[in-house]
Amino acid sequence: MIRIVLEILLPLLTPLVVYAVWSHFDAKRKGTKMPGWEEGHWFWAAILGAALTAASLVWFGGGHNDGKGSYVEPHVEDGKVVPGKFK
Repeated sequence: MIRIVLEILLPLLTPLVVYAVWSHFDAKRKGTKMPGWEEGHWFWAAILGAALTAASLVWFGGGHNDGKGSYVEPHVEDGKVVPGKFK
């Protein structure tokens, strides 16, 4: 669950939340209402969020395997858990 939050939701929603907060304070400062979906830069904030999500999936999904060796699953040896690794 934490992986979904860190790799997908956080990069996707961060630009939208930052723009929403900035729009709120900017509108309050100017004495106007917040811009609607058609008036503001919501589209570009959503595009930036999608791009950040794609970049995070590429970054985290790249893995650390250089294509050589095989994966050894986590297992128990002498009562201790040995983490998985590539050999």
